[in-house]
Amino acid sequence: MNRTLMDDDLNEWEVFATTGRYGSPDHARVMFRCLSDPGERARAAVIDGDKSDAEALVANRSADELKAMMARADTLD
Repeated sequence: MNRTLMDDDLNEWEVFATTGRYGSPDHARVMFRCLSDPGERARAAVIDGDKSDAEALVANRSADELKAMMARADTLD
C-alpha cells in the first residue's frame, strides 16, 4: 500500500510501509520519498507494530497526519 501527498512547498511525496528482512528485529517504518525533487532525501518514521500496522497507518491516516509524521521523521543518509 502506498499513497502520495503534497507538502506545503508543493513537493509530491510517496508514502509507504516497510520493515527489515523477514525475521529481523527491525521495527516497521513509514517511508517518505520525494517524487518531485530527487535531491530531497528520503525520510523514515519508526512505528510500534509490524508491517501490517504500518500499512494500516498509511491507508487510514489523513494527509495532514501523515505530513506531521513526515516532519518528525528521520532523514536517511
